[in-house]
Amino acid sequence: MPDSNSNSNGNGKPAAAPSSSSSSSTPKAPTPASFPRVDPETQKGRDGVRRKVLTEELASEEKLLTESRTAYADGAPPALPEEKADAEKYRVRIARLKQSVTVHEKNVEALKKELAAVK
Repeated sequence: MPDSNSNSNGNGKPAAAPSSSSSSSTPKAPTPASFPRVDPETQKGRDGVRRKVLTEELASEEKLLTESRTAYADGAPPALPEEKADAEKYRVRIARLKQSVTVHEKNVEALKKELAAVK
């Protein structure tokens, strides 16, 4: 019988990755006695630093998102001089600007999620 950590489900196809919600219902192995412990004050300090870094990253990412949205101009930015004669260059730039907006939106969402998870 294959072990539960196998990358196959027995029919030659990759097994689905375990969901994170199933790990919360699975009992965890006890921490070994020799495992180093972090005192609560040290952990609180680390969490504070992490929160500060994430907050700074979020502010930076929100600024970049605002700039990207402004440049994208709802999909209709004015054509640059070299793009007036070449519509394909214009389409490529619009696609690049839209991708930039999407990336920054995802980054903002991920950072907010991380911040919510910080103790």
